[in-house]
Amino acid sequence: MHLVDSLLAAIIREDGESLVLHVGERPVVVSSRGPSEIASSPMTLESMDGLLADLLRSEARQALAEFGAVEADVAPSSLVPDERFSVVAARGGDDIWIEIRRRRPTANAAPQRPGEASIPAARNADEPPPPVESAVVLPLSRNPARGDVPARRAARLTGLDRLLKLAAARGAEALYLFSQSRPSIRVDGEIHGLDGEPVLGPQDVEGLILEVLPERPDEGLPSGSEWICDVKDVGRVRCLSFRDHRGPGGIFRMIPARVASADQLGLSREIQALCAEPEGLILVTGPRASGKSTLLAAFVDLINRTRGEYVITLETRVKVLHDSRNGLVSQREVRGSTDELLATLRGALRESPDVLVIEELRSPEVVAEAIEAAGSGHLVICGLPAHSAPEAVERLLDLCPPERRVQLQALVAETLRGVVAQVLLRKSGGGRVAARELLLGTPGVAGLITEGKLAQLTLALDNGRRHGMVPLTDALVAFVQSGAVDVKEAWRRASDRASLLKQLKREGIDTSFTERLA
Repeated sequence: MHLVDSLLAAIIREDGESLVLHVGERPVVVSSRGPSEIASSPMTLESMDGLLADLLRSEARQALAEFGAVEADVAPSSLVPDERFSVVAARGGDDIWIEIRRRRPTANAAPQRPGEASIPAARNADEPPPPVESAVVLPLSRNPARGDVPARRAARLTGLDRLLKLAAARGAEALYLFSQSRPSIRVDGEIHGLDGEPVLGPQDVEGLILEVLPERPDEGLPSGSEWICDVKDVGRVRCLSFRDHRGPGGIFRMIPARVASADQLGLSREIQALCAEPEGLILVTGPRASGKSTLLAAFVDLINRTRGEYVITLETRVKVLHDSRNGLVSQREVRGSTDELLATLRGALRESPDVLVIEELRSPEVVAEAIEAAGSGHLVICGLPAHSAPEAVERLLDLCPPERRVQLQALVAETLRGVVAQVLLRKSGGGRVAARELLLGTPGVAGLITEGKLAQLTLALDNGRRHGMVPLTDALVAFVQSGAVDVKEAWRRASDRASLLKQLKREGIDTSFTERLA
């Protein structure tokens, strides 16, 4: 009997939702009753390689080799002809992980040839590469190969590691565990229940969290703890524990194994040029969960690859690690108060870095120090929450100590090189894409800041297209026109909805849906 046919039949026999296979471990069918091993021997590297060859067409295998993960349909089986399946595969070196999913066909589902890869769906990346006819990334990091290690008795995949693998295979950004609820995941910004998983009681949740807690507590699970751990076959995970009215809970956020490059994020030539500035101030802004940290990491990566200089980053959590390439990168973790951040910032400046990256400006004192550093010959790149580039400049100046506002305002006008505002949107075909606004520190913009005419920055942005500036509405309309983003999603994410609707109507795009929302 063909191996693929027998595996698909096993899923049906166990009334399962999926089958998980991993080098060195026994195949496991996941069902509503829990996981069930269906073989007495672990999977070898050779058997997994052969299984991939049978499951995936050549273009899907090529995508797997290039990007490390892929999703595709499985050819119908003669043993279970009425059932349909898809496969998610991830590979790092000789370490292979496969999940075969049972799925129900929908009336409106678009046809897809078996074994052909699907449209890309990117996670923890702000903008995926342009759509191509092979699937890109289900970013699942892999550990080095274990093919040279003798086969061992595999532990049953009943714990947190199994849930994290399932979450990562579905392209999830985070896994959520709540007492009296099924495990849930966040994919493309939306929460979904993890299919086939049972409701977890308080003791179940506590036991799962304790598996990855650095130090096992004597008096139960602590609330409000936060830590980062390495989970085998998944990568680095940012963990947070809490307690609510139902009992203990935990949130586990996936951290990309590698930084997304400027090209992978689709950063424009004008945005990338900011990273070549020898000195000055650059702001990276956007609303909550808009990918500011990913964008800052891409800036550090670009500078690290193109400039032989000393870069210091100040981060609340060191998530993605930067290896020193052309330059030197030193990452500092500052979890404490704003006083601790200020002290660390001043200490870093004494080391005379060429580039200073501050993940988030938190206090007037830190803002003043950062602006002065930009004025003294450093390139300073800062994160600041705001919905638009003009709003970010206003918030920066509002954060300045009142007694020094005039002085620092003049210094911002002199040193500001650019503001990049970013928002994430759900793509029509799945995944997410980043729309970016770019305000450049032209003489006209500098004059408005000096004179305190901040309300006119939006007009300067609209009139600055010839200088390479990009209003957010331009980026949103372009995505709608290309079909990448639904017009309702663009409207939902716009910071200036009136301007967006005006531009959409000018382009002949139907906006009648807004009449029902009035």
